[in-house]
Amino acid sequence: MSLSARRVTLPAITPIILQKRVIKVYSEDETSRALDVPSDITARDVCQLLILKNHYIDDHSWTLFEHLPHIGVERTIEDHELVIEVLSNWGIEEENKLYFRKNYAKYEFFKNPMYFFPEHMVSFATETNGEISPTQILQMFLSSSTYPEIHGFLHAKEQGKKSWKKIYFFLRRSGLYFSTKGTSKVN
Repeated sequence: MSLSARRVTLPAITPIILQKRVIKVYSEDETSRALDVPSDITARDVCQLLILKNHYIDDHSWTLFEHLPHIGVERTIEDHELVIEVLSNWGIEEENKLYFRKNYAKYEFFKNPMYFFPEHMVSFATETNGEISPTQILQMFLSSSTYPEIHGFLHAKEQGKKSWKKIYFFLRRSGLYFSTKGTSKVN
C-alpha cells in the first residue's frame, strides 16, 4: 500500500478555552452536584447556573468558596475568577472542595466602604485641605479611576528576623510603601 492510499484521520483539537469539564460543587449540608462547565466559566456564572438549577432566588449573595483543609483555609472565589483556573491550582492528592452558599457580606465593601477604611486611614496623595470628606473620597474611588491613599499601621517582619514590628504603611496607586519616620508621609 502506498502512502498516498492511506488516510489518517486525526481527532479535531478543541481549544482549551472551549473544552468542557465536570466540577463538583458542595452545599452546606455536604450534598453535591456535578456540573459540566466550559473551561472559561467564571465563579459568578457557576453561581447563576446553580441558582437556576436549584430554583433559588438570586439576591446577589450566592457565592463559591474554595475549601482547602490541608492548610486550614477557606476563601471566597471572586465573581470574575475562572473556576477551572482555581481548580488547576489544587494538588491531585488534596481533598479540596468547592462550596456554594450565601455570603451576605459579599458586596459590603461597595455598600459601606467606611467600615473597611475608617476616615483616619483615607486621604488623597495630593492634599485636599479638607475640601473633600473621606466618605466622598471613597465614593469617588469606587465610581471612577480616582485612587485615594490608604494608610495605617501594619505589622511586618524584617527579612532574616523572627520578630514583628509595627510600621506605618501607605497604599498608593503605584504600590505599597512604608515610613521609617513614624506616621510621616516621607518614605
